[in-house]
Amino acid sequence: MLTTHSLVLLALIFFAGGLVKGTVGFGLPTIGIGLGALVVDIPTAMLLISVPTIATNVWQMWVNGDLRTVVRRLWVFMLAAVWLIPLGVAAIVYVPAMPYGRLLGLTILLYSLWTLWGKDRVLPWAQKPGVAFVAGSVNAVLTGMTGCFSVPGVMYLRAVGLSKSDLLGAMGLLYLLSALGMLGSLWMMGKTTMALSQASLAACIPVAAGLVLGTLIQKRLSEALFKRLFLWAFAVLGLVLMVTG
Repeated sequence: MLTTHSLVLLALIFFAGGLVKGTVGFGLPTIGIGLGALVVDIPTAMLLISVPTIATNVWQMWVNGDLRTVVRRLWVFMLAAVWLIPLGVAAIVYVPAMPYGRLLGLTILLYSLWTLWGKDRVLPWAQKPGVAFVAGSVNAVLTGMTGCFSVPGVMYLRAVGLSKSDLLGAMGLLYLLSALGMLGSLWMMGKTTMALSQASLAACIPVAAGLVLGTLIQKRLSEALFKRLFLWAFAVLGLVLMVTG
């Protein structure tokens, strides 16, 4: 059962996630689960952030890029990024003693440092079906185990040479499919309840408030500076989770 204290902390965390996503365009599920895991267990944090993640990424996918082009170029990767999510979720549900918090910290740290260093060179071989399948499958397992949808998925998407608009659309599609796969896996394994589902729906309120404020901030502050500060702070969070578990 979620206490009032936990609900207040989670609402603030989800507000922060919406704020960051509204300002720099990413970070909602990773913040929601990375910080939420300090308040509740990782499966509960995954479930609570799932509905806001689905809603925000439907919008991101809708307003960015050509969906048909993205699907045509990336269908192997996108399918692979979903099919092993139940395996990752099963691991965290049925073998809870493993250090998933540290694994989550490692994925957050890798993603933050990768983005800070701008390692987004186009790699001609990245679109080969075998490479796409392996990258997507690894992303699926880590999504299930940690709820972080970005490693190595975003690294792969940056390597295939998408335009900025198509990249945002592809990230929206990846996050949408990952959230649906994660939610479906938790439901199949009996980790969802009516109360948690309602709480996830209610979480859309602080996320939406954060998105609105983040959009206003984006128009007034340097996005590059905010993004850099956020990524360094997120790298520290990843390091803390790696040390504390």
